[in-house]
Amino acid sequence: MVSPQPPRLLIEDLGLSLPGFSITGVSLSLAAGRCLVLLGPTGCGKTLVADMICGLRRPQAGRISIAGREVTTLDPADRAIGYVPQDHALLPFKTVAGNIGFGLQARRLPAHKIAQRVNDMMTRLGIAHLARRLPAGLSGGERQRVALARALVTQPQLLILDEPLSALDEDSGEDLIALLATLRRELGTTVLHICHRLDEAFALADELAIMRQGRLEQIASPEQIRAWPASAFIARFLRLRNLLPGTVVETAQGKVFRIGDRDWLPCDLPCGPAQAVLPWSELRLDPDNGQETDDRLGIPMRIISNRPQDREPCLQLDGICVPGIFLGEAWQAGRIITCSLPRHGICLLPSENDREAS
Repeated sequence: MVSPQPPRLLIEDLGLSLPGFSITGVSLSLAAGRCLVLLGPTGCGKTLVADMICGLRRPQAGRISIAGREVTTLDPADRAIGYVPQDHALLPFKTVAGNIGFGLQARRLPAHKIAQRVNDMMTRLGIAHLARRLPAGLSGGERQRVALARALVTQPQLLILDEPLSALDEDSGEDLIALLATLRRELGTTVLHICHRLDEAFALADELAIMRQGRLEQIASPEQIRAWPASAFIARFLRLRNLLPGTVVETAQGKVFRIGDRDWLPCDLPCGPAQAVLPWSELRLDPDNGQETDDRLGIPMRIISNRPQDREPCLQLDGICVPGIFLGEAWQAGRIITCSLPRHGICLLPSENDREAS
């Protein structure tokens, strides 16, 4: 019987206390060849976690293992990690080729092997023509590619990217997202990707780990988190447009989630303000026969258009719009119809007073 492979990265109850801020109980695992995006607002502790994994900071609690080997107390050079920091950390006095080959030189590889691997990596990243340039003569996108090549050329067990798009314009950022996806597919690299941009995270992640104030709030696939966010904070941070506010009230039959004067669903949340996350992907559209059943909740919605010239109407419910193409005379703008959603697919969340994710 073949033994299961250990996670490429395993973090267990990581903790670190600093003046005014703490990392508490951070645990996660990352399988080989997968990409986990550590996501959260600025200042939530993402870079501190990366620093501890890389060995730039020593955790005060917990363990870090890479490919089954504990590295919690090892020096950064002994962890088999490729790290691309936010500032790139290129050596200003070395050429592009010199920067990329620096880690290989430290490992005392023969010069001809260093040259071959550096050339191969520069070609793969489209920067071979920059080989003799110094970092001062590079654009932000070029510097980012050089830093990425330097991290990948050592063939690391784990690649850590800390806010790789933070200094790039929109076009350069889109190019780098495409490049990262291609490299991971071709090289099979295991990636811990740290960012705060939603487009970046959802384009690259196999799994999302969302941080808040030094703690992990939720770890799941992007699809799972969008459908079932663990908190109102996550729903706000992800800017979900399928949120509907309501109230949890006590009735003779028990607690229910209520919108306006209508009871939607029984629930066990505390009484008070709450929100429903609606599964638009499972919305059933029928202009004539929208039915409410034991399994499906009927919802009256108004057909609207975003602009008078739109040929693609959308549905609106209390300010929430569901885009879609609804052809035929039955979908005339202004008409009220009944749609239905599966009751089991509606996620209810208690509201929160803070606006941290705004």
